[in-house]
Amino acid sequence: MQRRSSLVNGRRSARACRRSARVCFQEPIKQSDIDSKQLDLSDSAVERPSPMWRAEWDAFHAKGDCPYPPHPPQKYQWLPMTTTGPILNAIGLVMWVPLGVVTFCISLVLNLWTWFIAYTYHGGAHGLAASTTLPLSNRIIRKLFSLVDVCNVTEIPKPWEEAKAKDAFDAFRVRNGFAEDEARILVTAIPDTVNKPEVWHKYRMTDLASTATVHYVHVLTAPSKTFVVGYTNFRDFDGTSCFNLIKGFVATYYDGEAPLVRPAVGSPELDLRLDTENEELKKKLGAMPALRCAVGTSYTMAVQYGRWLLSRELFDAFGCASPECCSVIESLSLEETAKMTAALRARKLKPFAHLMTTSAEAAKIVPKQYQVERPILLTQVSCQSRYYMPKVERNVCGNWLIGLGTRPTLDELSSESWASKFYASLIDHIESFSGNAAWSFINQTVYGMSGYRANPRKIFWFNNYGLRSMHEGAGGVTYHWAPTYSVATYFLVCCVCVDGRMCITISSSVVPQGELQKAVEHMKKMLIESAGGEALTTSEARIGLKAASFAAKLRRRTERSCAKLRRSSFAAATFGGAVA
Repeated sequence: MQRRSSLVNGRRSARACRRSARVCFQEPIKQSDIDSKQLDLSDSAVERPSPMWRAEWDAFHAKGDCPYPPHPPQKYQWLPMTTTGPILNAIGLVMWVPLGVVTFCISLVLNLWTWFIAYTYHGGAHGLAASTTLPLSNRIIRKLFSLVDVCNVTEIPKPWEEAKAKDAFDAFRVRNGFAEDEARILVTAIPDTVNKPEVWHKYRMTDLASTATVHYVHVLTAPSKTFVVGYTNFRDFDGTSCFNLIKGFVATYYDGEAPLVRPAVGSPELDLRLDTENEELKKKLGAMPALRCAVGTSYTMAVQYGRWLLSRELFDAFGCASPECCSVIESLSLEETAKMTAALRARKLKPFAHLMTTSAEAAKIVPKQYQVERPILLTQVSCQSRYYMPKVERNVCGNWLIGLGTRPTLDELSSESWASKFYASLIDHIESFSGNAAWSFINQTVYGMSGYRANPRKIFWFNNYGLRSMHEGAGGVTYHWAPTYSVATYFLVCCVCVDGRMCITISSSVVPQGELQKAVEHMKKMLIESAGGEALTTSEARIGLKAASFAAKLRRRTERSCAKLRRSSFAAATFGGAVA
């Protein structure tokens, strides 16, 4: 196996790290080395060396005033970041076909047996989905999901009281049926000098299993602000639900009354069920579509897992990624977000497509050795507001996500036209419950497969959660979230607009921390420039962007015309005539 160069700084031993209360996964470089390198991230330090590897960033943030979390991580944190070496890779290529055949046969037998049981005794996909409040996967997939914790950091520009925060959390926990060992809170006082990037860097790696079984909140209170750090088990709650848990807690703090956000089977207050009156939905979840899905899923697993079954990359897929997974956060101001939104509206461009293209452009500026030219695009959609009754606001908590995706090139991902077409296709499949949406729903509900690909380090995981809001008493917050280090993806993009501010979080197990920092800064710069820049008014930005859009369209039309002309010239020279 080949070891990543990010390990040049060394790692502490597992025993030494367990004795330490600090969350530091690589041996920090010496303080004298930091001082000699003059690690300054301000604008005036452009000419100075900046941190690149995780150890350097650990050492940089160690100088801050934010205390380390009292619960160091315990889950799979001592594995080095490696890739499959040439020998094992050659063995994997040779064994691709025989392992694929074995995988196909085993998967097909299991899927057909599951299909027979589901449609004979449980009413098929529709009956299984209607029997619970959300589309459950099988135990193996749920175990895989349980290895992933979702971490989020909410910055509130107001101070909180410790006693009031604890009382609010207890009220929210009891109202939503969490046992004491399932949901816990800790409150710590911090100085005003602590900033959000430092909190994110130090607290993102905390292991939920060392604190609570489902949901854990660590509140950091400063004289003028508050950070609410949340950890939630991905087995039980998707990303939107993790936001809603924090939103409900914040609302309880300010209102004094806890909202009910957790549905339960048979609950007279909140019990979400699949729409049983929708005959078209029943038809699309019938036995024949499910049978085709059984065969198609078996084939996909044979191709993917047959190739990567012997690889270290697949080992990482089961929550065993090293702690070198890096993550960076950024946010736009109210003014910048408003200008960007107005500019996109003027161009009739969806924010989903715009954020996808700018994040792909950010991925393209990193050095070539950290790029994946043809990544696996993974995005997810929630079934709750579309297929489940009664219709309620998306303030509830559960896991209604189904995975959708495709395999574009990095250039296609950075193309607005391609991203817009993908988004339109995505919406069409969701609203009509057809294509990939129906396939993924059946796959997850009946066969327990979420469409997860075998090599996580090729996955470009894109999440855009659109417009969200917290309690108005909080005074306008910023919110960042990402899975913990146990997700070893190539690029994991999480975008959400909370209280009018665009918040961006990008994580990677492929791109080093320093390069990822540059990529996220580049994405923020592109988002601001798309709004016409800070110096322009919204109307001026609209005029400039319309002109740029027209120029881009004209350039594309010219390129297509030239391509047609070249094909016609080639045909005429080769066959003695032109082709249409």
